[in-house]
Amino acid sequence: MTTRPIGKGDRVFLVDGSNFIFRAYFQSMNQDRRYLYRSDGLPTGAVRLFAVKMLQFVTEGVMGIRPTHLAIIFDKSENSFRKALYPAYKGNRSEPPEDLVPQFPLMRETVKAFGMIPVEQDIYEADDLIATYARQAVDAGAEVLIVSADKDLMQLIEPGVAMYDPASGVAGAKGAREERKIGREEVIAYFGVPPERVVDVQALAGDSTDNVPGAPGIGIKTAAQMIQDFGDLEQLLARAAEIKQPKKRETLTDPDVIEKVRLSRRLVDLVRDVPLLTPLADLGLPPLEAKPLIAFLKAMEFTTITRRIAEKAEIDVTEVEADERLKVGNYGGRNASSPSPSGEGAPQGGGDEGKPFASGVSLIRQATPATFPQGGRIGPGALAHARKVEAESSKIDRTSYETILSLEALDRWLATARDQGFLAIDTETDSLDAMQANMVGFSIALAPGEAAYAPLLHKGEGTGDLFGGGNLVEGQIDARAALARLKTVLEDEAILKIGQNLKFDMLVFRQHGIEVRNIDDTMLMSYALDGGATSGNSGGHGMDALSQRWLGHTPISFDEVTGTGKSRITFDRVALDRATAYAAEDADVTLRLWRVLKPRLSAESMTAVYETLERPLAPVLMRMEQQGIAIDRQILSRLSGEFAQRMAALEDEIQKMVGEPFNLGSPKQLGDILFGKMNLPGGKKTATGQWATGAGALEDLAEQGHELPARILDWRQLAKLKSTYTDALPGFVNPQTNRVHTSFAMAATTTGRLSSSDPNIQNIPVRNEQGRKIRTAFVATPGHKLISADYSQIELRVLAHMADIPQLKKAFADGLDIHAMTASEMFGVPIKDMTSEVRRRAKAINFGIIYGISAFGLANQLGIGREEAGAYIRTYFERFPGIKDYMEATKKAVHRDGFVSTIFGRKCHYPQIGTKNPSERAFLERAAINAPIQGSAADVIRRAMVRMEDALSAAKLSTRMLLQVHDELIFEAPDAEVEKALPVIRQVMVDAPLPAVQLAVPLQVDARAAANWDDAH
Repeated sequence: MTTRPIGKGDRVFLVDGSNFIFRAYFQSMNQDRRYLYRSDGLPTGAVRLFAVKMLQFVTEGVMGIRPTHLAIIFDKSENSFRKALYPAYKGNRSEPPEDLVPQFPLMRETVKAFGMIPVEQDIYEADDLIATYARQAVDAGAEVLIVSADKDLMQLIEPGVAMYDPASGVAGAKGAREERKIGREEVIAYFGVPPERVVDVQALAGDSTDNVPGAPGIGIKTAAQMIQDFGDLEQLLARAAEIKQPKKRETLTDPDVIEKVRLSRRLVDLVRDVPLLTPLADLGLPPLEAKPLIAFLKAMEFTTITRRIAEKAEIDVTEVEADERLKVGNYGGRNASSPSPSGEGAPQGGGDEGKPFASGVSLIRQATPATFPQGGRIGPGALAHARKVEAESSKIDRTSYETILSLEALDRWLATARDQGFLAIDTETDSLDAMQANMVGFSIALAPGEAAYAPLLHKGEGTGDLFGGGNLVEGQIDARAALARLKTVLEDEAILKIGQNLKFDMLVFRQHGIEVRNIDDTMLMSYALDGGATSGNSGGHGMDALSQRWLGHTPISFDEVTGTGKSRITFDRVALDRATAYAAEDADVTLRLWRVLKPRLSAESMTAVYETLERPLAPVLMRMEQQGIAIDRQILSRLSGEFAQRMAALEDEIQKMVGEPFNLGSPKQLGDILFGKMNLPGGKKTATGQWATGAGALEDLAEQGHELPARILDWRQLAKLKSTYTDALPGFVNPQTNRVHTSFAMAATTTGRLSSSDPNIQNIPVRNEQGRKIRTAFVATPGHKLISADYSQIELRVLAHMADIPQLKKAFADGLDIHAMTASEMFGVPIKDMTSEVRRRAKAINFGIIYGISAFGLANQLGIGREEAGAYIRTYFERFPGIKDYMEATKKAVHRDGFVSTIFGRKCHYPQIGTKNPSERAFLERAAINAPIQGSAADVIRRAMVRMEDALSAAKLSTRMLLQVHDELIFEAPDAEVEKALPVIRQVMVDAPLPAVQLAVPLQVDARAAANWDDAH
């Protein structure tokens, strides 16, 4: 690519590459057969003639004119916006010749070999791109020559714009007509009207080639005469009653015909303001680099043109190796596979929600050296299977990776990424804290086995920072220049960025002023497909685990390159060769995983889950993490002191109860006291022979009325709050922002709930006074308020919807106290006479049922006998039989399918549901009953989060979303915005299920603003 600003005196050639491909193919059929195929049987005849014509453009120009800018423009696919207007558009075109199909991608390779960009763009056709480039060039004062024989382009002729008809496509070929330049007079001679009226004539006459309907019985000559008589198409249609010929008058006064004619005009009228992805300035004609061109030509076995170029460049042909990617044995042939076409006449797959290069078979086909049926389609299931087989059989060679040590090399990698529309990207840092990490380097992968690492900050002795300073290893790229180049690719919406847990990398890049746009995340794909299906949940979706599962490959571990324990070094101290092997492998593996997982989304009907609940949430969470939240260290310090005093008092009380001092933090000493000295019931020993003193064991004893275990639980709770929050939170404050920046994990639970770490804000208790005190330390900055927006009883509402419980639905619709209503139904007590104790029992049952509570569990929770608790549960199911039906149906489903689904289609897998262990099976059944309810609630809040930023922006609010905790969102708003922000937030959250799901019950959101989190809750 050569960037050259466009201006007066420049000459712009706009070559209709799609037209050339077919002309070159049919002309090649007249050639000697030995020129039609490579030695391995790969058809190349059209490519050879295309290369010959390309050489003419570059070295000689045409008709004595040599271009300053040259664009070879292709049709990217047949799915243009015109198809949406008229599905039958081009519907009568036959499939391309079988021998031409494998040559489509090679035409693009030809353009690249000449150092240029093959221009193509989704939605728009090549003619639209030509029209837009022509408009821009003329506006800049340049001269334009459109190289094509396509009559549709004649509408573009104007002062400064001419056409050149290359006739057969190869000067001097047998039977070639004389080459000619087409201007205004030639257009009038062909159409009978000047260029500005061509679309009117075409709209009337139609076009059988493109299946443009036009008006029946009206040809080019008649249409031209009518336009001459009436001035333009609209005047003709308005005055059609004046047409003298009865049949034509009847035709053009028919409303159906008029509608077709107007539609036809929209189909033939070229778009002249396409939002171009490749700027005209980037299409400057580059100097001819002989060696890469010779490498391509040798791979194609084009000996004559190879020799001509080598002689002109004074290069020994034998010194240049054939392009490794394209040569015999690596590409194409009778028995080898080759990339499928993505252009003219090629069978196309659907994309995802129209996102450029976002997904679907179209991109997968471009990126895949896999065999597809000629002129046919491949189903997503078959493609997924083929990818799996390919991944398992394709070995990874770490020695093939490149270390990028120059900007020129980086430019080549990025140019290829830009040309093909995607790349895998990964960062290497010296810290796991993305907010404070230095970017040590980044890696790129373009195809399986084609990966590289660009080191930026590897150091020898001493220190350094990202933009210089310290003792950096020599030979690395200048970081500022490298990131500036990378920025143009990462921020380009038309280029897909593929990564594993990209949220981290996106935040690292954002710290350097780069907004990564248009992403695919293999971790999130795996999570959407296999949530809960792999052991360890989060670990099951990590890159190493996915690589072993899908590629049969174990990547280099971080410990292998950095060491462990006291000898561990940060990544910036790793030698470049080892860093390249590790980092480039990450990008390579990620790209291979993407190729395996992407088609599974469509094959398994999980695209919507990934596209609406996973992928769009990643950048939202990234921005929330960067935003962070302020804390009041003085409040935390005071609470630490309070907790310490209370712990000391409890410790003294406990030791007096026991009659001797002991270490409360020692499980062994505690077990000996409880089950040895005090001989409390229910003691069990672990595999090590010690007494089990976990929370469950102590809670069971406390429920039985034993005071000592209850006091120990109180002490443990305070100890945990002190160590995890009041003591630790100040250590998480970022020194640059003075805020705490938690990290959200998207793939850490079976049900879709988020978790957080460093610090974990999800587990701050809210049902006791001490936990609420900790929330008071999360504060708004001066001049702001925190807003807490919380879904009210969302899981019960989801249950009412999913189980179709009339009483619950009516209660929610009427805005009743759901727990009082439940108590009234169960115990026959009027709501107005309801006591707090009866309501408390109904509340415990309502929430307990969601989690599959047993009679034993409910008895412990309410402090009643097991028989009484069992009677409560039986009564509950009698009053609400739909809930029991839902639970039984869910258990059957999970045993049958191995998974259950949320109302939005998320699958929660339970692969061990068939276990022979009764207690384990019962636990999994309870989890499966709860999963669709909890998962649907989690999906609702995810949908709200995805939409929230745009809603706040549309309302012209600077309010920012900071945290998500279960069913609650926390925002920070300027004082002056609070009253305006509250209804916007509520509305987004209430409407979150729409339009995918219309819940049978209304959602309710409680939102309040205050100076700290607890007061806002």
